[in-house]
Amino acid sequence: MTAFLTILRPANALMAVLAVFVGGLITMQATAFSSLSLGLALLAAFLITGAGNVINDYVDIEADKINKPKRPIPSGRISPKGALTYAITLFLVGIALASQVNLVVLLIAVINSLVLIGYAITLKQRALVGHLAVSYLVGSTFLFGGAVAGNLKLTLILALLAGLANFSREIIKALEDVEGDRAHFLKRMVKKVRKEIASRFKLKGDKVELTYGKRVHLTLATLSLLLAILISLIPLLLHILNESYLIPVMLADVVFIAAMIRFLRAKKPKDYRKASKWIKYGMFLGLIAFIVGALV
Repeated sequence: MTAFLTILRPANALMAVLAVFVGGLITMQATAFSSLSLGLALLAAFLITGAGNVINDYVDIEADKINKPKRPIPSGRISPKGALTYAITLFLVGIALASQVNLVVLLIAVINSLVLIGYAITLKQRALVGHLAVSYLVGSTFLFGGAVAGNLKLTLILALLAGLANFSREIIKALEDVEGDRAHFLKRMVKKVRKEIASRFKLKGDKVELTYGKRVHLTLATLSLLLAILISLIPLLLHILNESYLIPVMLADVVFIAAMIRFLRAKKPKDYRKASKWIKYGMFLGLIAFIVGALV
């Protein structure tokens, strides 16, 4: 029974639940704590996110036998057929719960389920498209919470900010991996998971290069963060949030700029790692800013 909980990656699923709750909180305010609809949405988010993790493990069985042999499927604690049945059940129950809230929540639940399945099967092997899929999923969790109250305006801004910042972070994490593994990546991994690597990187002798080039990746990461910073100003310009939003969002934007400077000057893997962490900190401060601006 523990294996069926482990394969959900509950910590990851709970992060999605938290994002949905925040989305609901800033749109429903005091009623968010007692809303049955929000409760159904939170449970739906947990189940659908967990289902995505299960289907991902199901697709990655062969790679996990080598890289993560202790995971529930390769270790034999859950059979491949059992995992697939489990994932389908979780998706269906999550969508059924979402259908009890409203049509928009149901639509997001269905779309996210399809994206999670598509990501596990093929999108994660397509570099930038995979990054976009993950970033959409990150942003959509806030939108999911806002849809409970039928108020998408505020959470759409938060979703865009979170999605753009996460897209930049995904790119920087990829750069960190490439730079860190450049010297010995092929010897260690190519024979084991060549399909996944070949779809993301150019393989040249004993070197590894990003498919689209380092400069392109850095440009996209920079533009994403700049857009996130510009979008973060919209609630103030449109008077959607009160003045208490100003200080925390300015701090978030400063952190984003610092991260941008750090990854543009990066020369070693640890530089990209630090930049990735700074983007994560900026996303957290942005989340705090929205909560403060809506409730204080």
